[in-house]
Amino acid sequence: MSNDELQIQNTDRNYDRMIREIEQQDPNVLNSVVEGSRLHRVIHSPVTEGIDEG
Repeated sequence: MSNDELQIQNTDRNYDRMIREIEQQDPNVLNSVVEGSRLHRVIHSPVTEGIDEG
């Protein structure tokens, strides 16, 4: 296996580890404390906006 392939595997492992750590701390990574902002509405109304939009 080449050095590039080994580096990619190590990077993937590190990303997986970091994602697990973040999920254990707070699965709600997106956050908005500015009520009335578009981002706040998207995060707090995901059914009508945001992720569910085509």
